[in-house]
Amino acid sequence: MKSIAKFALTLLTIFLLLSCTEESKSWTDPHPTGGPAPLILSVVPDSGFAGTDVVITGENFSTTLAENMVLFGSNPGVIKTASSTELVVTLPMVNDKTVLPRVSVHGSEFWGYWEGQTMDTSGVPRDDSLTFTFFQALEALTDTVYWPAGVVSAPDSTIYFIVNQSAGGWSKGLHKINRDGSVQVVRTSTVLGNLYYDANSDTIWGPNLRRGRETGWISRAPSDGSGSFSKVINDVTTPTCIEFDAATGDMFWSSFGFYDEVITPNEDTFDTTITDITGGIYLEPMSGRTFSDTSLAVKVAEYSRPTSCKIMDGYLYVTQAKQEEGAAISRNQILDGTLGETEVVLDEFDDIYALEFDIDGNIYFVPDGASILYQYNPNTGGLVEFFPGDVVPTANYMTWDGINLILVFSNIADDNEVTSTEDPGMIQRVYVGSTGYQQ
Repeated sequence: MKSIAKFALTLLTIFLLLSCTEESKSWTDPHPTGGPAPLILSVVPDSGFAGTDVVITGENFSTTLAENMVLFGSNPGVIKTASSTELVVTLPMVNDKTVLPRVSVHGSEFWGYWEGQTMDTSGVPRDDSLTFTFFQALEALTDTVYWPAGVVSAPDSTIYFIVNQSAGGWSKGLHKINRDGSVQVVRTSTVLGNLYYDANSDTIWGPNLRRGRETGWISRAPSDGSGSFSKVINDVTTPTCIEFDAATGDMFWSSFGFYDEVITPNEDTFDTTITDITGGIYLEPMSGRTFSDTSLAVKVAEYSRPTSCKIMDGYLYVTQAKQEEGAAISRNQILDGTLGETEVVLDEFDDIYALEFDIDGNIYFVPDGASILYQYNPNTGGLVEFFPGDVVPTANYMTWDGINLILVFSNIADDNEVTSTEDPGMIQRVYVGSTGYQQ
């Protein structure tokens, strides 16, 4: 009896600690031994991706949602509906692992057991062969790549990415990942920054940042490798991304600004004075223009360090890194070819370099150094973590590949220097259970 009492006390303590992570489960149990242990008859399906739903059928579940707890290994699932015989549970963020599902119910001193299992004297199932398998949701798409600097996906799910340094077996230029996983060089000429695929002309657009210098350019090229990147717009200040307004055909592009270094004498040494030229968002009229070298851009929004921009539901969303003022994610309403006032979307994170939307309007991003893919709903404020510690340390560039997100970690410092030749960068595919967002 002592062993049973000790187990019950331990179980209750664990149960209460896990329950306190949500206010809806912060209850105490006045009769810890008053109810029967739940009986688990099935988990359907018995394998799947994190974030999807499973149905657990059985007996002795609580009809009160918060009085049930489901663990997959040591990771709690989110119970969506509950009856005395059925629980609908969203799977936790577990990747590529086989675990034992367990159910605990308020009022019982024992974990639920499978039909056909026997219990030892302390109430622990002797047979735990009925398990749940989490599918592989994260995959490295390339060997370690030296400074990947841009990514985009075509409608046929061909993934294009930029390599900006020739090292470690990689050649500088535009590469593509075929559906069979093979990688090939499309062209050796390159751009640098967030890429854009134009389905109307089957071309890829890209900016050239030229950080630390006053001007860059915006280029485009056929996706099949039949031609080089041709400069469409010259004399633009460190463009970091481009985005087209489907309603007008005009282009928005973001300028990261630049640093002007001035060396001045100071006694026996020389000091370097950094003049910070802030960036912003520009509108480039494209309708009916003949692509000349002279930019027609008009600055339509002030930003300190805009790194990416994306149009969704009539707004231009902008990410910022190293921001001195403003938020990591902001937005401006698109109004008759210009932008409205800047609105804060999310200011809880620093240094967000890229974002993507799904069809439901959720925002995805990986902040600098976080190794967590976040999903944020700007309407409800809901924030969800995907695979903490398993995704790339930072998403410098992102794109959709059907139901997967492609994350690019460049591993470069703010001064454009590669931070480590031992760990240069990575391109990773992450399944998030969404159908994605394609313009």
